[in-house]
Amino acid sequence: MISRYCLYPLGLAVITVFLFTANLEARPPADSFMQVRPFSAPTVEDNFLVFLENLTTVTNIYQLEAHGLNQGRSAFEPWAGSYWPIHQGILGLRYADSAFPKSKSFIENYSAVQSRPSNFMIENGEINKLSPSEKYDLLIGDRNFTLTHHMWNKGLTGFQTDGFVATWTGICHGWSAATHMGVPSSEKSVTVKDVTGNFKISFYPQDIKGLQSFLWANSAPTSVRSGDRCRQSVIDRDPFLRPIDPTCLDSNPMSWHLAVTNKVGLHQSSFVMDSSAGTEVWNYPVMSYDSSYFNPRTFISSHSLLASMESVENLKTDKYASFRHPSTKYVVGVAMDVFHPALVSPRVGTSQGNVIQYKSFIYDLELDENYMIIGGEWYSKERPDFLWSFPAGSQAGNSEDSLIEDVEWDLNSALPEAIADKARMATGRGKVLRKIANALLAASISIPESDDEVTPEEPIAIPTPE
Repeated sequence: MISRYCLYPLGLAVITVFLFTANLEARPPADSFMQVRPFSAPTVEDNFLVFLENLTTVTNIYQLEAHGLNQGRSAFEPWAGSYWPIHQGILGLRYADSAFPKSKSFIENYSAVQSRPSNFMIENGEINKLSPSEKYDLLIGDRNFTLTHHMWNKGLTGFQTDGFVATWTGICHGWSAATHMGVPSSEKSVTVKDVTGNFKISFYPQDIKGLQSFLWANSAPTSVRSGDRCRQSVIDRDPFLRPIDPTCLDSNPMSWHLAVTNKVGLHQSSFVMDSSAGTEVWNYPVMSYDSSYFNPRTFISSHSLLASMESVENLKTDKYASFRHPSTKYVVGVAMDVFHPALVSPRVGTSQGNVIQYKSFIYDLELDENYMIIGGEWYSKERPDFLWSFPAGSQAGNSEDSLIEDVEWDLNSALPEAIADKARMATGRGKVLRKIANALLAASISIPESDDEVTPEEPIAIPTPE
């Protein structure tokens, strides 16, 4: 359920635009930056068409208006999930164990797991307090807990190198990949027998989501991307507040606008945006959007395209005149709210509905004499860094999965040794099997309520960093 789905307040949008532009210094001579700064048009790498493949594309702003594409949403609603942070052990996070500290300090979390090893937890009858990776290792008969060691070694390597593990790092690229590609949300706990038949293991919905996220993080097909990643922790800017490094210009407003309106609006599909303009990467699947216009000369907001479109000759104080595409005839301002599922902390139980957040982007679009969108400039400090997705029909999986396509597991009996054997091979490379992850997901969606179902808890949204 969408917690807030309303148009960005038009008055606030105008004020934001005005304050942003008013703080810019007076524009220097037109050729001051032309030698080192690119035009407003997208670069070769910033091509939204990679998302559309051979699908119909609308690039004329009046045609976008005629198709009603000022608003849109994907047919499949992506679900909220965890980014399984590295400093908490990725899937080694014992979120169901109240004794696990869930600290921001990697070494504190790592020490807690070392003090109560996996086998100790099993012998103490605390199987259901194990982390998702520990449950997976136990399921496939790996009492060396190879996958779990892989999870913690990821953070340990970083800690030994840098002395800390950044709290923003994790597998949000796996979660966002799985959820925007239509992987269903797990609904209920699934209890299965391990390969030896000696243990019953309950995989909670968040365990199953975690396995899907890790599968897509480490075993995904080749992605397609538009834009470039900014790797500067401190972004150097020119007097117009535009980043000097071209990789930090972020996704061009033209590429962004046409990706959203065509992919999400016209074709009702999703893609992923890195919502952070700096060196950090925060991947979110785009679920829906709602936009309006403003006049870039008067900054008056309106739902009227005609009233908001201004001839470039009339923009006498245009701060971005030096960077406009040479074919620009008109400029129109856009204020857009973009809705996406939230990153949430995993909890035991069944989640109660989706958790949705939104970001507001403000920019302008450059139009040629035929009203084709040919470039644009950002006004808001918030803007997507780069955009990415996969070709339609893509699946995540490993070479071991192809070896056991005909092996069945009905989940009422112990995990077949043939599957467990290939799963142990995969964990040696830090991978999980699609066969197991998908079987647990299918059962999580279809099984009836059980008498011992854990009392559900609302997921807790992780605030988006400023």
